[in-house]
Amino acid sequence: MAMLIATTGCVRRVIDITSDPAGARVWVNDRDAGRTPCSIEFTHYGRYDVRLRREGFEPVAGWGDANEPFWDFVGCDLISEVVPAQLTSRVKWHFTMIPTDMDDAALVQRARSMRTDLDQRTAEMSEPTQGEVRELDEAPRDAIPVAPTVIPKA
Repeated sequence: MAMLIATTGCVRRVIDITSDPAGARVWVNDRDAGRTPCSIEFTHYGRYDVRLRREGFEPVAGWGDANEPFWDFVGCDLISEVVPAQLTSRVKWHFTMIPTDMDDAALVQRARSMRTDLDQRTAEMSEPTQGEVRELDEAPRDAIPVAPTVIPKA
């Protein structure tokens, strides 16, 4: 019996993280995982928060799912833990990073376009439809004032 326990294997769970371009700093659940390409070991399957950052590229913030293979589900995992072999469950995540747009004029133009779109939507929402009566809400006296915009109007 002791010989059987000594020769049993275990399951190794690994997440391989790559990015395009390589060399991005990676954080998984707010822990530094290194630079891509990298591999980290994990214990539990599920959803993990992932952040990537690299100079000259927009930061990436999202999540990655680590789903278990069929042989590591509850019940089957008991058998895979006692098989005298090293089993590895690999999860692969790949992130494509977008270069940072350093064109200030284009940034201001996009901001103005977004402002115009927001103003149009606000105007459409504030106009009552035929037969509809809306009451104006009074702002609470302790409301925080909204800061003025820093983007000049055209």
